[in-house]
Amino acid sequence: MTNMPARDALRPRQDLPGATPVPTLYAFDEPCTVLLGWQRREAVLRMLSTTRAVIGGVTGLREGDRLLLVLHRGQAVVRECRVAGASLSGIELEHFGSGMLAEAAVA
Repeated sequence: MTNMPARDALRPRQDLPGATPVPTLYAFDEPCTVLLGWQRREAVLRMLSTTRAVIGGVTGLREGDRLLLVLHRGQAVVRECRVAGASLSGIELEHFGSGMLAEAAVA
């Protein structure tokens, strides 16, 4: 038996007055593609929230680089991103908007 609190007990409560909303967070380990200029690199999507993403398996990215993140979920979704930094989890990205279908991005 452990005396550590449950994961839900560590999350901020949303029902308190003045509580700041926590962005939706989705954890993954699924393949994705990064398009940087003319280069296409395969990566692993580790985390996706409403404004940020973390990817792994890609080297050579610098803070401030702009790229396209292609998510493969039934239909390919493209998100325009900027490299925000790096952590032990991977490369941290900020993305803009909700993304667009790949057919719309090519046209």
